[in-house]
This record gives sequence, structure tokens and C-alpha cells, in this order.
Amino acid sequence: GVHEGTANVDIQDVNQQTVLQLAVKRQHTQIVRLLVRAGAKLDIQDKDGDTPLHEALRHHTLSQLRQLQDMQDVGKVDTAWEPSKNTLIMGLGTQGAEKKSAASIACFLAANGADLGIRNKKGQSPLDLCPDPSLCKALAKCHKEKISGQVGSRSPSMISNDSETLEECMVCSDMKRDTLFGPCGHIATCSLCSPRVKKCLICKDHVQSRTKIEECVVCSDKKAAVLFQPCGHMCACENCASLMKKCVQCRAVVERRVPFIMCCGGKGTEDTIDDITSGNIPVLQKDKDNTNVNADVQKLQQQLQDIKEQTMCPVCLDRLKNMIFLCGHGTCQLCGDRMSECPICRKAIERRILLY
Repeated sequence: GVHEGTANVDIQDVNQQTVLQLAVKRQHTQIVRLLVRAGAKLDIQDKDGDTPLHEALRHHTLSQLRQLQDMQDVGKVDTAWEPSKNTLIMGLGTQGAEKKSAASIACFLAANGADLGIRNKKGQSPLDLCPDPSLCKALAKCHKEKISGQVGSRSPSMISNDSETLEECMVCSDMKRDTLFGPCGHIATCSLCSPRVKKCLICKDHVQSRTKIEECVVCSDKKAAVLFQPCGHMCACENCASLMKKCVQCRAVVERRVPFIMCCGGKGTEDTIDDITSGNIPVLQKDKDNTNVNADVQKLQQQLQDIKEQTMCPVCLDRLKNMIFLCGHGTCQLCGDRMSECPICRKAIERRILLY
């Protein structure tokens, strides 16, 4: 009903609790996210004057107390209830899934503009219900960033280009997106949710392949983050991809580089590679009488290209190959220094030998 635009997301029950407050109470994280993005009001008070944020922080504190009772003898509970002395109450103890969930819901509400100062009928603000100083600081920070960054606007356009929203899985909202759909080249889900998706959630094309995005094959330091077109592979991070003229995975010429954020449906700019063949000798166009000359030129051009491929770095294709690994393959020094394994055979690099 929310998706179709017919349901009233702010309707209240007999206790004046909204759907959002009930979702927070039952710890339904995904429903909370859905309602907030659908424009649910965050500060509606129930008959006790509590808001959804009051509910989330009360739940967090109760789960901490339950954890405390599980870990300590009943006789020690009273003496332990001192926030200044007790590390468990401070949120430094073992993190239960329930406690994590309540804290993440509270932060999500604060980051979307929930009021930290509204008092219930007992005169308590949401922060009064939270004896965890680190969480109080986190909530204040989230709220401050929301107010200073984008005063009160939760419009769909703002949401669609919010980098955090663009990075999270469109199905579960818990994990980060890490699966490339083919042939469309979009990234919409995590690897756990991707098998269930038959049509791309961004462009509605049929999904024919699902590829988990791994670390950059060149430097192995960062995750791959640039889609090469037309081959459709994502195998290099932003830094390494900018050096490449051919895909490291399939050796196809790269015509366009599409950044990760654009693959997720966000705004960005494609990097179009102009004049790809500028390093080659242009094929001379001769009259029909000179077809033999033309064929010879093409043959020489191919030989020159073969020599270039043997002598140029296979990663950047710009500099001469002047560093060899023990496996026998090589690159230029600049690319070689950034790698931990050979880009050709994937063997670990034990030694680097410079050619002079």
C-alpha cells in the first residue's frame, strides 16, 4: 500500500501509536527504513507523549539491562547500575543483535531529523532514556549533520542521490551493494539477495549474470569500483582503472569507464576514452590498383602492434615494461610497485627485478 501511494503512513491506533512507532517497538529495521523514506512523520507522540525515538532508546537500554543481568549475579546488579563505572552500560560490552538493532534504528531516526528534545508526559527527552554516552554523542552528531546539511528535506530526489542510500542493498537495506548485474551493468543488491532478483531493480532489464565485485586485481588494496565498457567487467579500483586502456580481465579495449556510483543509479560522469588507436600507424587508403601496398601496410601495422604489446606494460599500456617478476611476466615500474600478485597469472609477487 505504501509503494502504491494509497496508504496513510501516519495513521494512529487506540494508543495514538503510529505504524512507525509500532515498527520500532517490534525492531523491524527494514519496515522502519521503508516508512521513513515514504515520508512518515518522525515526531508524532502517543498517549504517553513518547515518539518513535523514545521507543528505540528505551528498547536499547532494556536490552542492555537484560544483557547485564545475564552476565552478572542478581546480587551485583544494584551496585553495577552506575553508568560511570559500568562498561556494559556504557555500550562497551558484547554487542547483542537486539541491542545493535535498537541503536541502529535510533541513529537512523536521528539522521533523518527526529527531534532529540521532545519530552514525554514524564518530562523525559529521548536522550534521558539512554545512559550510553557514546550512543548519545552519535545521535547528536547524526542530528546535527542532518540539520546543517539539508534542513528538513526528505524529498525523493534527495534520497535517490544520497551516497549512503545508493550503497546499501535495495532488497535487505542491511548489507552494502556488491553484485554487478549483466548485461545492464547496474549494481542494486548484495550477493545474498542477488539470486532472488530476476529483473534489475534500476532499469528493469532481465538479469542474465550476477558477478560479485571483488578487490582490485591490480593493487589488491581497494575494491573494484569502475565498470569498463563495452566488455562490462569491473575489476579495478578508481586509481588503477584510470591507468588502463585495455581491460585486465579480457584484454578488450576500454572505450568508457563508468564509476561505481553511476552503476548504482546515482549521478556521475562517464570517462570516455578518446583516440584509442592514436598510438597505431593509420592504415593508408590507396586506390584499387595499390591493394597490395595497403595489405603490406596492414601487415606491418599488425607486427608493430605485436611488438608494442610485447614491450609495453600490459596494465597501463602507456609505459615500457621494465619490471619482471619471478613468474616471468612483467609490467612498468609504476604499476609493478602497486601490485601484490601478477596481473597475468595471479601468482604472488615475491621479487621485483628492474630491467636496465
